[in-house]
Amino acid sequence: MVSGRIHLIDAVRGYCLVNIFVNHIGAGVLNHLSPSNVGFSDSAELFVFLAGMSAYLSSSDLSPAQRLGKFWRRAGGLYLCNLALIALSLCGLLMLGRFVDPALMRAWPVLDALASNSVAVDVAHLAGLRQSVGFSMVLRLYVALMLVAPLLVWAASRRWWWAVALALPVWALAGHFKLVLHESLTGAPLALTILPWTLIFACGVATAAALKQGVRLPRSSWLVAAALAVVLSYGVLILAAPQAPAVVAWAAGRNEHFWLGASKTFQSPLRVLHALSLVYLAIALARAPVLRLLHAVGADNVLTRLGRRSLPVFVASSVYATLANELVNLVNLRWGIASPVALATEAALVGAGLAGMAWIAGEGPARLGRALAALRAAGAPAEPVRP
Repeated sequence: MVSGRIHLIDAVRGYCLVNIFVNHIGAGVLNHLSPSNVGFSDSAELFVFLAGMSAYLSSSDLSPAQRLGKFWRRAGGLYLCNLALIALSLCGLLMLGRFVDPALMRAWPVLDALASNSVAVDVAHLAGLRQSVGFSMVLRLYVALMLVAPLLVWAASRRWWWAVALALPVWALAGHFKLVLHESLTGAPLALTILPWTLIFACGVATAAALKQGVRLPRSSWLVAAALAVVLSYGVLILAAPQAPAVVAWAAGRNEHFWLGASKTFQSPLRVLHALSLVYLAIALARAPVLRLLHAVGADNVLTRLGRRSLPVFVASSVYATLANELVNLVNLRWGIASPVALATEAALVGAGLAGMAWIAGEGPARLGRALAALRAAGAPAEPVRP
């Protein structure tokens, strides 16, 4: 039986936010140190899975009408946050473009596409979430997931596996027929396709439902060994690649294939299996040395705080990462990739970004609000003395 807020979920979500932030600065080299480079899935799958768990745990006791209102209000809030993310990212890129040649920027295709249309047309594309700026495609996915969450939570509350049964055919058809939307202005495929990614969310919903309904997780040395084999398989492939041209060819095109590849866009079976294997090991091996510490994490841990305030942390870090990525790219063009100047610049930007995320997740915003209120109070004109 599960009740109350689970700090483990918040802590893992906080770790995902840190890893996603570092990976978003793709022009640098620190992202090569990310754990995401040694597995088929990455933090995005874990974050969506945990969103599904949180969705069920926070709403399974509500009536269908209350659940519908809760999630659709959440979708509206996420939509507004996404508009803010787009606006802030776009303003930052345009300001940067005033000081450097925009053609040198990684966001040049987006800026060029927007510049070729009227403001009204651009607003329609951006407000309709048909064209992303920076990393706005992430919140676009969550808006859609909140819209379908009432149905998946209702299904899982009847039988924990019903949520997966609903999402499974949608995932298979979308992946097989490559039903992916493209950016409306640039034509690039959207990185996080809604239909296939719904399965990961549904798996999180089903897992939380199973835990809350008292379903016992099957544990055996064979299952643990199989899950470990899946998790470690990518590392084995990396080691085997230099001696196997077929492995090199597969790795080069793995993101283009669904059934026999490792496409992130279409959430290929291998990626889903890898993500679920990580989840299984985290639950089945809860007493393992490192995992035991993770399960015992407290409410005041910095990762827990990051996960608890995941939305403002993600929005701020995404806007920052969009601009930091451009700055690192410009430094690379001037001094060379992995040069001392480039490494120092990237390290400083990443460090400042992580510090800012911790500040937002902690008491920083509240303290700033109190300080501003005190300043306003101190600057207010004194009440006139009445005779």
